[in-house]
Amino acid sequence: MDEIVKFDELPSIKRGYIDGLKYYFSIILSKQASLIEFKDLYQNLTKFNLELEKLNQEASDASVETLNDINATFYPDGKMHSAFRALNLEVALDGISECLMYLKKRVI
Repeated sequence: MDEIVKFDELPSIKRGYIDGLKYYFSIILSKQASLIEFKDLYQNLTKFNLELEKLNQEASDASVETLNDINATFYPDGKMHSAFRALNLEVALDGISECLMYLKKRVI
């Protein structure tokens, strides 16, 4: 017999997008060893990771803004950093941008 799931037991849409950020960022972290040589990029990835942990715990608007600012550094001169392309991480970075765009539109 099918189980009935109550509406208030479902995860929130916001939580879904936060989990999406974590998922897409984990894909980027899987290539972490290859990204170390790009010092500025790697530092920003480290900052992103710390702020993502904070967002996961607190779900604050400030963390969304900070993550959005850090994400912008992954697009120097408005184009995706070449390291992401070289490592075939375009989809993961696009997923991060989409999740952030949604979270930025919503009040957490």
